[in-house]
Amino acid sequence: MNKFLLALLGLALALVPRAHAAGSGKLTVTWLDLAVHGLAVVVETPGGKVLLIDTGGTRAAKPGGEPDYNAGRDAIAPFLTARGYTEIAGISVSHPHGDHYGGASWLLENWKVRSFVDNGYRGRGQTDGYLKVRTTAQQTAGVYLLNQAAAAQSAELRTAAQKEGGNYRAVVAGDVLDWDPALTVEVLSPPAEFLGTTTDPAKISEHGLLNQNSIVLRVQHGKNVFLFPGDCYGGGFEGHLKAKVAPERLKTTVLTAPHHGFNPGTNFPKMVQAEIVVASCLPDYPSNANTPNPRSPGTRAHKVFGALGANVYVTAWHGNVQVVSDGETVKATIQRESEPWPEPNDALPAPAPAKK
Repeated sequence: MNKFLLALLGLALALVPRAHAAGSGKLTVTWLDLAVHGLAVVVETPGGKVLLIDTGGTRAAKPGGEPDYNAGRDAIAPFLTARGYTEIAGISVSHPHGDHYGGASWLLENWKVRSFVDNGYRGRGQTDGYLKVRTTAQQTAGVYLLNQAAAAQSAELRTAAQKEGGNYRAVVAGDVLDWDPALTVEVLSPPAEFLGTTTDPAKISEHGLLNQNSIVLRVQHGKNVFLFPGDCYGGGFEGHLKAKVAPERLKTTVLTAPHHGFNPGTNFPKMVQAEIVVASCLPDYPSNANTPNPRSPGTRAHKVFGALGANVYVTAWHGNVQVVSDGETVKATIQRESEPWPEPNDALPAPAPAKK
């Protein structure tokens, strides 16, 4: 018997009507539906703290077109405010790509953030902007304030200073994070030496190098295991897990689809045997047409993980996806229902004609 239940809310609901009950003993994890490509996961601990795993992306305003968008300001902050929070216990950035850290700058300037975690990577592919903000950010009484002169006009991000109430920490495989007494939070990857750094640069792109060195977090609440692999994929990543993590510890109750569903991995889906999978993505990526990459990563995640028996939810189809754990069972709640898109690289259906 499956140990999860699905509840469907109306279209008008945003999964934020009630504040999280501090000390409820439940773990609540919400994958936010973002207006731009990215990943932002809100973790509400059994003891009543709130942490973020990645902070989504940004979009510059276009003259006469779409307004500017910042996932921190426009998605995360409203959600946290509606849930009754006034500070963020911690932010974990899986890797330095803008679709994962873009919203953090705004949050660090406008919210109390008690801790900030990344993998400390400084090698090939790392951006000067991300490193600059890591070393120039200032923190006062637990609130991280970005140095705007150093940050300039981009979504650069990183904190460095340590002061009362807050800290920056670089983590690698084997490290443990203290989020809540009821949770065991472990870093499974990257290794301290990082993956792919000795590989011929001609055989791995800078983009791929950063992806496969994403922080992989394993969060256990009672019998339930949540796994957050960032954008990890590839043989090196899978080989590291196989060599360093016992197979039974990879078994997962709830999984964030790696790389938004674009690259579920060759062996990874069978290694984790997830019961619930959540992919954070847009419905369509037209630029991937006629390429090996799927136009609909949600469809790929649905196909790959669904074939293994998982319930697959996609933010593009289902809106905010929320999973609540009581330590024994988990319950998934979606914001809206939707049919999956066609197979990867298929043309998407034409929109329905407007009603007259």
